[in-house]
Amino acid sequence: MKRAKRLKLIDNVPACHRLWSLRFAILAALLGAAELALPLWRGVVPESTFAALSTICAMLAAVSRVIKQESLTKDQEQ
Repeated sequence: MKRAKRLKLIDNVPACHRLWSLRFAILAALLGAAELALPLWRGVVPESTFAALSTICAMLAAVSRVIKQESLTKDQEQ
């Protein structure tokens, strides 16, 4: 039986609240949750709005994950 690999956290965990990828992922999750309440928003917001915004945020999260964030690297240099 193979032993499961342990998860390793990133080096700058204390600064994770400043990661744009995490911010966009949380926003995408919130928009997905809001989409579940769509019947309450009927007539106020077009039906595909939450799905489109959630998709855009998820794509931004993926792209921002590979972009170097200067504010985070400056903290590591100090």
